[in-house]
Amino acid sequence: MRAVLLMICVVLLVSCSSKPCRVSVEPEMVNLEVQRLEKELFASKSEKDVERFLGEYPDFSQFFLHSDQYPSDSILAGRMFSLIQNPSIDTLYQEAITAFDDFDDVVVTLNEGLGRLKAYYPITPSPVIQTAVTGLYNDLFITNEHIMIGMDFFIGPEASYKPQQIPDYILKRYTTDHLAASILQFISSQFIATGNSDALLTEMIDYGKSYYLLSQILPCIPENVLIGYSEEEWEDIYENEEIIWANFVQNEWLYETDHTMKQRFIGERPNVYEIGEKCPGRIGRWLGWEIVKSYAKSTGKSVPEIMKEKDANMIFIKSGYKPG
Repeated sequence: MRAVLLMICVVLLVSCSSKPCRVSVEPEMVNLEVQRLEKELFASKSEKDVERFLGEYPDFSQFFLHSDQYPSDSILAGRMFSLIQNPSIDTLYQEAITAFDDFDDVVVTLNEGLGRLKAYYPITPSPVIQTAVTGLYNDLFITNEHIMIGMDFFIGPEASYKPQQIPDYILKRYTTDHLAASILQFISSQFIATGNSDALLTEMIDYGKSYYLLSQILPCIPENVLIGYSEEEWEDIYENEEIIWANFVQNEWLYETDHTMKQRFIGERPNVYEIGEKCPGRIGRWLGWEIVKSYAKSTGKSVPEIMKEKDANMIFIKSGYKPG
């Protein structure tokens, strides 16, 4: 009976899935090491304990806590010990632990994403993951060797304390749901050749290549999550795709080279008011992604072939992109 019930559950899960995973390559085996440093740090009973912690994790101490800016580790240890004894920080810590209750799922997604990236690029790194709560001091530090995560930045909209320096329209992407995509987009960027022109179209397609690669290595994450749009924004964009495209063509924005003008369409903004009050920021990145999708479909090029192509104008022409 247990086996039958399990099979029924599997069938229900499959049949109820409205957004099936995209077709992708089989991932290579990756098993990232995870170090939950917040638990060790908050277990410290004295400044000496914290100093020992800093000595045990020198890279985290240097790159995430910037220990090289202090005359000695003992001074940083004193600061950190005072921090973890603060009742407000304890609230932040408890909320971060709750928010990261599903972190094992995030790690599985990172393993699979890096595994697919490794299938395309065998030299893909396998960084050590380190998590911590530092009183909203640092959010992410990513290299080929490390993925350091400031958990308290990713608690989500219910957090009692939020980073004041991050606007709300960006902060909405600071959740564990967006974490894997944010990390893997940074790591995968090293395999993407940037275009050979200063035109807006070139930067749009550079971003488009980045999101296209991300969609291939994270095939089960919805595309709107990959780019950081809400479902409502995502639906509105496709409903108004012809209007968006018409604005770019009629205003001759594609070959704009002025940096300030380009940032209106690819930079961080709550909305692109030049197109419409409901048009979300970074719409040029999304449009570049649509062009790259069309290019991949029309040419049959492989992912690595697309990533190494530098001629954005050629990609645009051969894409045959048309709204809808």
